[in-house]
Amino acid sequence: MTTHTLKIAVAEFEAMAYDPGHRYELVDGELVDMDGKPRHGAVTGEIYLLLRGHIGHYNLPFDVGVNTGFQMDPFTLRFPDVHVTSWERMAAYDEGAPGWPAFAPDVAIEVVSDSNTPAELARKAEEYFANGTRAMWIADPGRRVVAIRRPGVSDHVFSNGDILSGEPEITDFSCLVADIFVVLDRNPGSNSEVN
Repeated sequence: MTTHTLKIAVAEFEAMAYDPGHRYELVDGELVDMDGKPRHGAVTGEIYLLLRGHIGHYNLPFDVGVNTGFQMDPFTLRFPDVHVTSWERMAAYDEGAPGWPAFAPDVAIEVVSDSNTPAELARKAEEYFANGTRAMWIADPGRRVVAIRRPGVSDHVFSNGDILSGEPEITDFSCLVADIFVVLDRNPGSNSEVN
């Protein structure tokens, strides 16, 4: 006997009750646990602070946030670790309406955790690009590298000694890759892989 699991629609996801200790994405109608360990959150926070400071200092017309939901299709809701989205695109979203923006951010940033596979990251990139993302950053704390993926071109990989450039998506943004991962040096066990 074959059993079929009903897919959860994004519209149903909002009304569901959750275990408060877990965060979920909705991928093709299935709940996927997004739990991040403290150092995953710390690297996410470093990236957010660097971008927030730059965007605020230069008064750039972008929203920047963490763990914000973006609807990819009726059954897929992604929560990039950090997002950068133009005000022009955000104007299409009614904050007072139910649901999430039905588009992807201009820049989606994912911090790699133990559970991420290359295939999963490739799928996320495909979904983001199909919904308007111009660049996806993949920050890997274990290797201390940041890869910037754009549609139709090879990844640009920035290593720990490099200066990462957010051009052309984020005007004049650059930082040392080491500044993204500096938080790992402030924690015990900093050489281990983070989740």
